[in-house]
Amino acid sequence: MLNSMNRNIKILFAVFSILFLSLIAYLSYFQLYEKNKLITSSYSVYNKRLIEQEKKILRGSIYDRNGNVLAKSTIVNGEQIRQYLDGVPFANIIGYSRRIYQQGSTGIENTYDRELLGMINTDPMTFLRETVLGKSQTGDDVVLTVDKRLQDLAYNLLGGRKGAVVALNPKTGEVLALVSSPSYDPNTLGEKWNSTMNSPDHLVLNRATQGLYPPGSIFKIITASAALTYKPDIYNQVFNDIGYVIVDGNKITNYDNIAYGTIGFQKAFYVSSNTTFVKIGLQVGRSDLESMANKYGLNDSVPFDIPVEKNQFPSIPLINGKVQLAESSIGQGKTLVTPLTMALMASAPANGGVIMKPYLMDYVKNPVTGEILEKTMPEKYLNPISKDVADKIKQLMIGVVQQGTGTAAQIPGITVAGKTGTAENPQGQAHAWFVGFAPAEDPKIAVAVIVENGGAGGAVAAPIAREIMKVYLGY
Repeated sequence: MLNSMNRNIKILFAVFSILFLSLIAYLSYFQLYEKNKLITSSYSVYNKRLIEQEKKILRGSIYDRNGNVLAKSTIVNGEQIRQYLDGVPFANIIGYSRRIYQQGSTGIENTYDRELLGMINTDPMTFLRETVLGKSQTGDDVVLTVDKRLQDLAYNLLGGRKGAVVALNPKTGEVLALVSSPSYDPNTLGEKWNSTMNSPDHLVLNRATQGLYPPGSIFKIITASAALTYKPDIYNQVFNDIGYVIVDGNKITNYDNIAYGTIGFQKAFYVSSNTTFVKIGLQVGRSDLESMANKYGLNDSVPFDIPVEKNQFPSIPLINGKVQLAESSIGQGKTLVTPLTMALMASAPANGGVIMKPYLMDYVKNPVTGEILEKTMPEKYLNPISKDVADKIKQLMIGVVQQGTGTAAQIPGITVAGKTGTAENPQGQAHAWFVGFAPAEDPKIAVAVIVENGGAGGAVAAPIAREIMKVYLGY
Protein backbone atom coordinates (compact mmCIF):
# COMPACT_ATOMS: atom_id res chain seq x y z
CA MET A 1 0.00 0.00 0.00
CA LEU A 2 2.79 2.39 1.02
CA ASN A 3 4.90 1.45 -2.00
CA SER A 4 1.92 2.06 -4.27
CA MET A 5 1.35 5.53 -2.75
CA ASN A 6 5.03 6.42 -3.10
CA ARG A 7 4.96 5.34 -6.72
CA ASN A 8 1.90 7.53 -7.43
CA ILE A 9 3.56 10.51 -5.74
CA LYS A 10 6.67 10.03 -7.89
CA ILE A 11 4.56 9.82 -11.04
CA LEU A 12 2.62 12.95 -10.06
CA PHE A 13 5.87 14.76 -9.29
CA ALA A 14 7.31 13.73 -12.65
CA VAL A 15 4.19 14.95 -14.47
CA PHE A 16 4.24 18.34 -12.73
CA SER A 17 7.99 18.64 -13.33
CA ILE A 18 7.48 18.05 -17.06
CA LEU A 19 4.66 20.60 -17.16
CA PHE A 20 6.77 23.13 -15.26
CA LEU A 21 9.76 22.63 -17.56
CA SER A 22 7.48 22.93 -20.59
CA LEU A 23 6.14 26.22 -19.25
CA ILE A 24 9.69 27.50 -18.69
CA ALA A 25 10.67 26.44 -22.22
CA TYR A 26 7.64 28.16 -23.74
CA LEU A 27 8.19 31.39 -21.82
CA SER A 28 11.86 31.37 -22.82
CA TYR A 29 10.92 30.85 -26.48
CA PHE A 30 8.32 33.61 -26.21
CA GLN A 31 10.82 35.97 -24.59
CA LEU A 32 13.49 35.35 -27.23
CA TYR A 33 11.52 34.96 -30.45
CA GLU A 34 7.87 35.99 -30.22
CA LYS A 35 7.67 38.95 -27.84
CA ASN A 36 8.02 41.76 -30.38
CA LYS A 37 5.74 40.05 -32.86
CA LEU A 38 3.02 39.65 -30.23
CA ILE A 39 3.36 43.11 -28.74
CA THR A 40 3.38 45.05 -32.01
CA SER A 41 1.19 42.90 -34.23
CA SER A 42 -1.76 44.81 -35.65
CA TYR A 43 -3.69 41.96 -37.14
CA SER A 44 -3.12 38.71 -35.27
CA VAL A 45 -6.17 37.22 -33.58
CA TYR A 46 -4.38 36.78 -30.27
CA ASN A 47 -3.55 40.51 -30.16
CA LYS A 48 -7.06 42.00 -30.32
CA ARG A 49 -7.33 42.33 -26.55
CA LEU A 50 -3.88 43.90 -26.43
CA ILE A 51 -4.92 46.59 -28.92
CA GLU A 52 -7.74 47.54 -26.56
CA GLN A 53 -5.37 47.59 -23.61
CA GLU A 54 -2.95 49.87 -25.49
CA LYS A 55 -5.51 52.64 -25.29
CA LYS A 56 -4.36 52.98 -21.68
CA ILE A 57 -0.87 53.94 -22.88
CA LEU A 58 -0.34 57.62 -23.59
CA ARG A 59 1.40 57.41 -26.94
CA GLY A 60 4.72 59.24 -27.22
CA SER A 61 5.17 62.44 -29.18
CA ILE A 62 6.98 62.98 -32.49
CA TYR A 63 9.26 66.01 -32.96
CA ASP A 64 11.21 67.59 -35.80
CA ARG A 65 14.98 68.17 -35.51
CA ASN A 66 14.45 71.58 -33.86
CA GLY A 67 12.05 70.42 -31.15
CA ASN A 68 8.80 71.35 -32.88
CA VAL A 69 5.98 68.97 -31.91
CA LEU A 70 4.58 67.20 -34.96
CA ALA A 71 2.31 64.64 -33.27
CA LYS A 72 1.15 64.20 -29.69
CA SER A 73 -1.53 62.43 -27.67
CA THR A 74 -3.84 64.01 -25.13
CA ILE A 75 -6.68 62.68 -22.98
CA VAL A 76 -10.06 64.29 -23.62
CA ASN A 77 -13.06 63.07 -21.61
CA GLY A 78 -11.21 59.88 -20.79
CA GLU A 79 -10.38 59.16 -24.44
CA GLN A 80 -6.94 59.42 -26.03
CA ILE A 81 -6.81 61.83 -28.95
CA ARG A 82 -3.90 61.87 -31.40
CA GLN A 83 -3.14 65.33 -32.76
CA TYR A 84 -1.03 66.05 -35.83
CA LEU A 85 0.08 69.64 -35.39
CA ASP A 86 1.48 70.13 -38.90
CA GLY A 87 -0.80 67.54 -40.42
CA VAL A 88 -0.93 67.96 -44.19
CA PRO A 89 2.76 68.57 -45.06
CA PHE A 90 3.89 65.72 -42.77
CA ALA A 91 1.09 63.23 -43.40
CA ASN A 92 3.09 60.97 -45.70
CA ILE A 93 6.04 60.85 -43.29
CA ILE A 94 4.32 60.46 -39.94
CA GLY A 95 1.34 58.51 -41.23
CA TYR A 96 -1.39 57.57 -38.77
CA SER A 97 -1.78 55.16 -35.87
CA ARG A 98 -4.02 52.10 -35.85
CA ARG A 99 -4.90 52.88 -32.23
CA ILE A 100 -6.64 56.00 -33.47
CA TYR A 101 -8.37 54.84 -36.66
CA GLN A 102 -8.45 51.05 -36.15
CA GLN A 103 -7.41 50.69 -39.80
CA GLY A 104 -3.77 49.65 -39.57
CA SER A 105 -0.94 52.15 -39.27
CA THR A 106 1.55 53.79 -41.61
CA GLY A 107 4.71 55.87 -41.72
CA ILE A 108 6.68 56.72 -38.60
CA GLU A 109 3.66 55.78 -36.49
CA ASN A 110 4.03 52.24 -37.79
CA THR A 111 7.81 51.88 -37.98
CA TYR A 112 8.41 53.20 -34.47
CA ASP A 113 5.26 51.77 -32.91
CA ARG A 114 7.17 50.00 -30.11
CA GLU A 115 9.09 53.13 -29.24
CA LEU A 116 6.00 55.33 -29.16
CA LEU A 117 4.34 52.79 -26.86
CA GLY A 118 7.33 52.75 -24.53
CA MET A 119 8.30 49.15 -25.26
CA ILE A 120 11.99 49.50 -26.06
CA ASN A 121 13.27 48.33 -22.68
CA THR A 122 10.03 46.92 -21.30
CA ASP A 123 9.92 43.22 -20.55
CA PRO A 124 6.95 41.84 -22.53
CA MET A 125 5.51 39.89 -19.60
CA THR A 126 5.65 43.00 -17.42
CA PHE A 127 3.99 45.00 -20.18
CA LEU A 128 1.20 42.45 -20.61
CA ARG A 129 0.63 42.21 -16.86
CA GLU A 130 0.44 45.99 -16.42
CA THR A 131 -1.89 46.53 -19.35
CA VAL A 132 -4.22 43.74 -18.17
CA LEU A 133 -4.24 45.21 -14.65
CA GLY A 134 -5.10 48.60 -16.10
CA LYS A 135 -1.95 50.42 -15.07
CA SER A 136 -1.33 53.49 -17.20
CA GLN A 137 1.91 53.91 -19.11
CA THR A 138 3.58 56.63 -21.17
CA GLY A 139 5.34 55.98 -24.45
CA ASP A 140 8.71 57.36 -25.53
CA ASP A 141 9.25 60.29 -27.88
CA VAL A 142 10.67 60.01 -31.41
CA VAL A 143 12.77 62.88 -32.74
CA LEU A 144 13.10 63.10 -36.53
CA THR A 145 15.86 64.53 -38.71
CA VAL A 146 13.31 66.55 -40.69
CA ASP A 147 13.31 70.35 -40.50
CA LYS A 148 9.74 71.68 -40.19
CA ARG A 149 10.70 74.94 -41.93
CA LEU A 150 11.90 73.09 -45.02
CA GLN A 151 9.01 70.65 -45.00
CA ASP A 152 6.41 73.42 -44.89
CA LEU A 153 8.30 75.51 -47.43
CA ALA A 154 8.67 72.66 -49.91
CA TYR A 155 5.01 71.72 -49.62
CA ASN A 156 3.94 75.32 -50.19
CA LEU A 157 6.32 75.76 -53.13
CA LEU A 158 4.71 72.80 -54.90
CA GLY A 159 1.47 74.77 -54.60
CA GLY A 160 -0.85 71.80 -54.75
CA ARG A 161 0.76 70.42 -57.90
CA LYS A 162 1.49 66.72 -57.99
CA GLY A 163 5.11 66.07 -57.19
CA ALA A 164 7.71 65.51 -54.51
CA VAL A 165 10.69 67.12 -52.83
CA VAL A 166 13.52 65.34 -51.01
CA ALA A 167 16.27 67.22 -49.18
CA LEU A 168 19.05 65.54 -47.23
CA ASN A 169 22.49 66.04 -45.75
CA PRO A 170 24.82 64.31 -48.24
CA LYS A 171 27.50 63.77 -45.58
CA THR A 172 25.29 61.93 -43.09
CA GLY A 173 22.14 60.74 -44.87
CA GLU A 174 19.85 62.76 -42.56
CA VAL A 175 16.63 63.54 -44.42
CA LEU A 176 15.81 67.22 -43.99
CA ALA A 177 12.55 67.28 -45.95
CA LEU A 178 10.44 64.59 -47.58
CA VAL A 179 7.38 66.08 -49.24
CA SER A 180 4.62 64.50 -51.27
CA SER A 181 1.95 66.65 -52.90
CA PRO A 182 -1.01 66.72 -52.78
CA SER A 183 -1.50 65.29 -49.31
CA TYR A 184 -4.24 64.78 -46.72
CA ASP A 185 -5.03 65.87 -43.17
CA PRO A 186 -4.55 62.97 -40.72
CA ASN A 187 -6.58 64.89 -38.12
CA THR A 188 -9.76 64.41 -40.15
CA LEU A 189 -8.91 61.03 -41.64
CA GLY A 190 -11.47 59.17 -39.52
CA GLU A 191 -14.41 61.10 -40.93
CA LYS A 192 -12.97 61.29 -44.45
CA TRP A 193 -11.53 57.79 -44.70
CA ASN A 194 -13.25 56.65 -47.90
CA SER A 195 -12.80 59.89 -49.84
CA THR A 196 -9.13 60.12 -48.81
CA MET A 197 -8.28 56.51 -49.59
CA ASN A 198 -10.12 56.54 -52.91
CA SER A 199 -9.06 59.99 -54.08
CA PRO A 200 -8.17 60.13 -57.80
CA ASP A 201 -5.21 62.31 -56.77
CA HIS A 202 -3.78 59.41 -54.73
CA LEU A 203 -3.43 61.50 -51.56
CA VAL A 204 -2.01 58.66 -49.47
CA LEU A 205 0.67 57.78 -52.03
CA ASN A 206 4.03 59.03 -50.80
CA ARG A 207 5.36 60.25 -54.11
CA ALA A 208 8.80 60.92 -52.59
CA THR A 209 9.39 57.26 -51.76
CA GLN A 210 6.78 55.29 -53.69
CA GLY A 211 6.27 57.33 -56.83
CA LEU A 212 8.09 55.86 -59.85
CA TYR A 213 9.06 58.27 -62.62
CA PRO A 214 11.26 58.32 -65.72
CA PRO A 215 14.32 60.35 -64.64
CA GLY A 216 14.87 62.11 -67.94
CA SER A 217 18.08 64.10 -68.26
CA ILE A 218 19.06 63.96 -64.58
CA PHE A 219 20.07 60.37 -65.46
CA LYS A 220 22.92 61.89 -67.47
CA ILE A 221 24.76 62.08 -64.13
CA ILE A 222 24.89 58.29 -64.23
CA THR A 223 25.77 58.15 -67.92
CA ALA A 224 28.57 60.67 -67.32
CA SER A 225 29.73 58.63 -64.32
CA ALA A 226 29.94 55.52 -66.47
CA ALA A 227 31.82 57.34 -69.23
CA LEU A 228 34.35 58.88 -66.83
CA THR A 229 34.82 55.56 -65.02
CA TYR A 230 34.98 53.06 -67.88
CA LYS A 231 35.73 55.14 -71.02
CA PRO A 232 37.51 58.29 -69.73
CA ASP A 233 38.76 59.27 -73.22
CA ILE A 234 35.18 60.19 -74.15
CA TYR A 235 35.53 63.27 -71.92
CA ASN A 236 37.87 64.90 -74.47
CA GLN A 237 35.89 63.99 -77.59
CA VAL A 238 34.11 66.49 -79.83
CA PHE A 239 30.67 65.65 -81.23
CA ASN A 240 28.54 67.00 -84.08
CA ASP A 241 25.08 67.80 -82.77
CA ILE A 242 22.53 68.35 -85.56
CA GLY A 243 19.55 68.28 -83.18
CA TYR A 244 18.70 64.62 -83.64
CA VAL A 245 20.23 61.17 -83.95
CA ILE A 246 18.92 58.06 -85.69
CA VAL A 247 19.36 54.77 -83.79
CA ASP A 248 18.22 51.65 -85.63
CA GLY A 249 15.62 53.69 -87.50
CA ASN A 250 14.39 55.53 -84.38
CA LYS A 251 14.77 59.30 -84.23
CA ILE A 252 15.82 60.83 -80.90
CA THR A 253 15.84 64.62 -80.68
CA ASN A 254 17.09 67.36 -78.39
CA TYR A 255 14.63 69.35 -76.29
CA ASP A 256 12.87 71.81 -78.62
CA ASN A 257 14.87 70.26 -81.51
CA ILE A 258 17.83 72.58 -80.82
CA ALA A 259 20.99 71.80 -82.80
CA TYR A 260 24.20 72.68 -80.92
CA GLY A 261 26.67 71.98 -83.73
CA THR A 262 30.22 71.17 -82.66
CA ILE A 263 30.04 70.35 -78.97
CA GLY A 264 32.25 68.79 -76.32
CA PHE A 265 31.39 66.55 -73.37
CA GLN A 266 31.21 69.42 -70.87
CA LYS A 267 28.92 71.68 -72.86
CA ALA A 268 26.75 68.70 -73.82
CA PHE A 269 26.19 68.15 -70.08
CA TYR A 270 25.57 71.85 -69.41
CA VAL A 271 22.91 72.22 -72.10
CA SER A 272 21.65 68.63 -71.68
CA SER A 273 22.12 67.53 -75.27
CA ASN A 274 20.16 64.31 -75.78
CA THR A 275 21.78 63.46 -79.10
CA THR A 276 25.31 63.79 -77.73
CA PHE A 277 24.54 61.73 -74.64
CA VAL A 278 22.95 59.05 -76.77
CA LYS A 279 26.27 58.82 -78.63
CA ILE A 280 28.15 58.79 -75.32
CA GLY A 281 25.89 56.04 -73.99
CA LEU A 282 26.38 53.94 -77.12
CA GLN A 283 30.16 54.22 -76.68
CA VAL A 284 29.94 53.32 -73.00
CA GLY A 285 27.98 50.20 -73.92
CA ARG A 286 25.19 48.25 -72.28
CA SER A 287 27.34 46.35 -69.80
CA ASP A 288 29.10 49.38 -68.32
CA LEU A 289 25.97 51.52 -68.26
CA GLU A 290 24.07 48.76 -66.48
CA SER A 291 26.95 48.32 -64.05
CA MET A 292 26.96 52.01 -63.13
CA ALA A 293 23.17 52.16 -62.81
CA ASN A 294 23.31 49.21 -60.42
CA LYS A 295 26.10 50.87 -58.43
CA TYR A 296 23.78 53.85 -57.94
CA GLY A 297 21.06 51.49 -56.68
CA LEU A 298 18.75 51.70 -59.67
CA ASN A 299 17.63 48.10 -59.31
CA ASP A 300 17.19 48.28 -55.55
CA SER A 301 14.71 49.50 -52.99
CA VAL A 302 16.45 52.04 -50.79
CA PRO A 303 16.70 50.92 -47.12
CA PHE A 304 14.71 53.49 -45.19
CA ASP A 305 12.50 54.12 -42.16
CA ILE A 306 9.32 53.98 -44.24
CA PRO A 307 8.47 51.86 -47.33
CA VAL A 308 10.28 52.69 -50.59
CA GLU A 309 9.29 51.41 -54.01
CA LYS A 310 11.92 49.45 -55.91
CA ASN A 311 13.60 51.34 -58.74
CA GLN A 312 13.52 49.84 -62.23
CA PHE A 313 16.42 49.73 -64.65
CA PRO A 314 15.63 46.73 -66.88
CA SER A 315 18.51 44.79 -68.37
CA ILE A 316 19.40 45.93 -71.90
CA PRO A 317 19.26 43.07 -74.43
CA LEU A 318 22.58 42.05 -75.97
CA ILE A 319 20.87 41.60 -79.34
CA ASN A 320 18.63 44.35 -80.74
CA GLY A 321 19.08 46.43 -77.61
CA LYS A 322 20.64 49.50 -79.20
CA VAL A 323 17.49 51.63 -79.02
CA GLN A 324 16.93 50.72 -75.37
CA LEU A 325 20.56 51.56 -74.61
CA ALA A 326 20.16 54.93 -76.35
CA GLU A 327 16.97 55.75 -74.46
CA SER A 328 18.41 54.58 -71.14
CA SER A 329 21.43 56.85 -71.62
CA ILE A 330 19.17 59.90 -71.40
CA GLY A 331 16.82 58.56 -68.71
CA GLN A 332 13.95 57.58 -70.96
CA GLY A 333 12.51 54.26 -72.02
CA LYS A 334 11.84 51.73 -69.27
CA THR A 335 13.85 53.34 -66.47
CA LEU A 336 11.77 54.35 -63.42
CA VAL A 337 13.07 55.86 -60.17
CA THR A 338 11.87 57.37 -56.91
CA PRO A 339 12.66 60.99 -55.99
CA LEU A 340 14.48 59.68 -52.88
CA THR A 341 16.81 57.69 -55.13
CA MET A 342 17.54 60.75 -57.23
CA ALA A 343 18.39 62.82 -54.16
CA LEU A 344 20.82 60.07 -53.18
CA MET A 345 22.24 60.03 -56.71
CA ALA A 346 22.95 63.76 -56.43
CA SER A 347 24.61 63.25 -53.06
CA ALA A 348 27.35 61.01 -54.57
CA PRO A 349 29.30 63.80 -56.33
CA ALA A 350 28.59 66.00 -53.29
CA ASN A 351 30.23 63.50 -50.94
CA GLY A 352 33.32 62.31 -52.78
CA GLY A 353 31.50 59.46 -54.52
CA VAL A 354 29.92 57.98 -51.37
CA ILE A 355 26.16 57.74 -50.82
CA MET A 356 25.14 57.62 -47.17
CA LYS A 357 22.19 55.56 -45.99
CA PRO A 358 19.18 57.88 -45.62
CA TYR A 359 17.30 58.01 -42.33
CA LEU A 360 14.41 59.85 -40.67
CA MET A 361 14.71 58.87 -37.00
CA ASP A 362 17.39 60.85 -35.21
CA TYR A 363 16.84 59.48 -31.70
CA VAL A 364 14.28 58.14 -29.25
CA LYS A 365 14.12 59.63 -25.76
CA ASN A 366 12.37 59.04 -22.48
CA PRO A 367 9.97 62.01 -22.09
CA VAL A 368 10.46 62.16 -18.33
CA THR A 369 14.21 61.71 -17.88
CA GLY A 370 15.37 62.84 -21.32
CA GLU A 371 17.49 59.68 -21.59
CA ILE A 372 18.43 58.76 -25.18
CA LEU A 373 17.15 55.22 -25.71
CA GLU A 374 17.97 54.79 -29.42
CA LYS A 375 20.17 56.82 -31.76
CA THR A 376 20.73 56.50 -35.51
CA MET A 377 24.37 56.73 -36.56
CA PRO A 378 25.44 57.71 -40.11
CA GLU A 379 26.19 54.69 -42.26
CA LYS A 380 27.65 54.24 -45.72
CA TYR A 381 25.15 52.89 -48.25
CA LEU A 382 26.78 52.91 -51.71
CA ASN A 383 30.03 54.01 -53.34
CA PRO A 384 29.27 54.16 -57.07
CA ILE A 385 32.15 56.39 -58.19
CA SER A 386 35.68 57.35 -57.19
CA LYS A 387 36.49 60.70 -55.64
CA ASP A 388 38.19 61.78 -58.87
CA VAL A 389 35.07 61.02 -60.91
CA ALA A 390 32.88 62.62 -58.23
CA ASP A 391 34.90 65.84 -58.47
CA LYS A 392 34.53 65.90 -62.26
CA ILE A 393 30.76 65.34 -62.01
CA LYS A 394 30.56 68.12 -59.43
CA GLN A 395 32.29 70.54 -61.81
CA LEU A 396 29.91 69.53 -64.60
CA MET A 397 26.95 70.19 -62.31
CA ILE A 398 28.34 73.58 -61.32
CA GLY A 399 28.53 74.42 -65.03
CA VAL A 400 24.86 73.49 -65.48
CA VAL A 401 23.81 76.10 -62.92
CA GLN A 402 26.32 78.77 -63.95
CA GLN A 403 25.91 78.59 -67.72
CA GLY A 404 23.54 75.79 -68.68
CA THR A 405 19.93 74.74 -68.22
CA GLY A 406 19.92 75.24 -64.44
CA THR A 407 20.56 78.98 -64.08
CA ALA A 408 17.26 79.39 -62.21
CA ALA A 409 18.89 77.55 -59.29
CA GLN A 410 21.57 80.19 -58.79
CA ILE A 411 21.94 81.73 -55.31
CA PRO A 412 24.02 84.92 -55.05
CA GLY A 413 27.16 84.28 -53.03
CA ILE A 414 26.72 80.47 -53.05
CA THR A 415 28.04 78.02 -55.61
CA VAL A 416 25.21 75.67 -56.54
CA ALA A 417 25.70 72.41 -58.46
CA GLY A 418 22.77 70.83 -60.25
CA LYS A 419 21.20 69.02 -63.17
CA THR A 420 17.85 69.62 -64.81
CA GLY A 421 15.58 67.06 -66.40
CA THR A 422 12.52 67.15 -68.63
CA ALA A 423 11.24 63.58 -68.63
CA GLU A 424 8.92 62.54 -71.43
CA ASN A 425 5.65 61.18 -70.10
CA PRO A 426 3.22 59.10 -72.20
CA GLN A 427 0.32 60.30 -70.01
CA GLY A 428 0.73 63.99 -70.81
CA GLN A 429 3.16 66.88 -70.49
CA ALA A 430 6.73 66.07 -69.47
CA HIS A 431 7.74 65.86 -65.80
CA ALA A 432 10.03 68.62 -64.53
CA TRP A 433 13.12 67.49 -62.56
CA PHE A 434 15.98 69.16 -60.75
CA VAL A 435 18.67 67.62 -58.54
CA GLY A 436 21.50 69.54 -56.95
CA PHE A 437 23.48 70.51 -53.87
CA ALA A 438 25.10 73.51 -52.18
CA PRO A 439 27.49 75.00 -51.32
CA ALA A 440 29.44 73.07 -53.94
CA GLU A 441 32.74 73.58 -52.10
CA ASP A 442 31.38 72.06 -48.87
CA PRO A 443 27.94 70.56 -49.55
CA LYS A 444 25.47 70.73 -46.68
CA ILE A 445 22.23 69.98 -48.51
CA ALA A 446 21.29 67.89 -51.56
CA VAL A 447 17.85 68.27 -53.13
CA ALA A 448 15.67 66.44 -55.64
CA VAL A 449 12.49 68.05 -56.99
CA ILE A 450 9.93 66.62 -59.38
CA VAL A 451 6.77 68.35 -60.60
CA GLU A 452 4.50 65.99 -62.48
CA ASN A 453 3.56 67.31 -65.92
CA GLY A 454 5.52 70.45 -65.07
CA GLY A 455 7.37 70.80 -68.36
CA ALA A 456 10.94 72.10 -68.41
CA GLY A 457 12.89 71.19 -65.28
CA GLY A 458 15.09 74.28 -65.44
CA ALA A 459 12.09 76.61 -65.40
CA VAL A 460 9.80 74.77 -62.96
CA ALA A 461 11.76 72.50 -60.62
CA ALA A 462 15.03 74.44 -60.27
CA PRO A 463 13.47 77.52 -58.58
CA ILE A 464 11.86 75.26 -55.95
CA ALA A 465 15.22 73.67 -55.16
CA ARG A 466 16.85 77.10 -55.02
CA GLU A 467 14.42 78.38 -52.38
CA ILE A 468 14.85 75.27 -50.23
CA MET A 469 18.63 75.52 -50.34
CA LYS A 470 18.52 79.26 -49.60
CA VAL A 471 16.41 78.82 -46.47
CA TYR A 472 18.45 75.91 -45.15
CA LEU A 473 21.75 77.73 -45.72
CA GLY A 474 20.39 80.85 -44.01
CA TYR A 475 20.08 83.14 -47.03
